[in-house]
Amino acid sequence: MGKAKKRILHKTNSNLYMTRETAVSKVSEIIKKSITKDSKTVSMLITLFGLSAEELSEAGVPYENLIALSSIMQ
Repeated sequence: MGKAKKRILHKTNSNLYMTRETAVSKVSEIIKKSITKDSKTVSMLITLFGLSAEELSEAGVPYENLIALSSIMQ
């Protein structure tokens, strides 16, 4: 994570500090549970951290879900 992102997250709320690994696990957890109300959270985390399909597939996200998310991933 870049310095600017760290500063912004620290300024807003120390409880919101999130590493790249925790972001990947959070996205994976939400997708596996098929929680549709958190789709905004998933897209926000993917774009904020610039997560790739490879990272998410290593975390256990099914291929079909990765294809569905391909429009917001790099």
